[in-house]
Amino acid sequence: MKQLLRTTAITLVALGASASAANAQFYKDVFKPHGASISVGGTGLFSTPLESNPTSGTFNVPRVGGGTLSETVSNQHQDTTWSAGFITSLQFHPKPWAGLELNYGFSRFSEVYSYNYSSTPTVQSSKVTTDMHEYTAAYQFHPKHILFQPFVNVGGGYVEFIPGTASSQFRETGLLEAGFDIPTHTKHIGFRIEGRSLYYRAPNFENSAISTRSWRVTTEPSISTYYRF
Repeated sequence: MKQLLRTTAITLVALGASASAANAQFYKDVFKPHGASISVGGTGLFSTPLESNPTSGTFNVPRVGGGTLSETVSNQHQDTTWSAGFITSLQFHPKPWAGLELNYGFSRFSEVYSYNYSSTPTVQSSKVTTDMHEYTAAYQFHPKHILFQPFVNVGGGYVEFIPGTASSQFRETGLLEAGFDIPTHTKHIGFRIEGRSLYYRAPNFENSAISTRSWRVTTEPSISTYYRF
């Protein structure tokens, strides 16, 4: 019995050592020197409509002084104010030329809606200030052997809009990035210059009267500092 217990203990120790060695090799391969990086930077945000499909209809809209009234709403148009934000990214490079990227971004701006009521020729407008949070991931193609290291990232995820006066709203988004890294004399630190584009359906905050059913692209020029592990 003692011999059996001794043999079992030796086997478990050997298996544990083998698993630890395998895990160490895995992390060595994935997080090898300069195989991962983290970056933080600032962005500008400029949104452009790609396609719009507003629909006229009769809706209950707010009345001046309180209450609601029935109005035919038409010619809905949606735009955004320009803004600035920040982006942070985590990249993994198991291969010298390819990797994965995880992104979080934040910005605050206003959604600007304009439309017409059938009862008046005056163009109506409303503005909704909203926080936008970006949660995306991308495949990265990154030739390391070039001095100014160019890259192209393709991916997607979600953007979340959180207004101050309505419920939050998620939209699926596509992501396209292109830019280059600029190494410095400090091998772990450098700079990243890139252009980012998010493709998603514009938010309507569940308000059918002002909805434009539009798709847009948000262009984000960005400058970041990165640290390579």
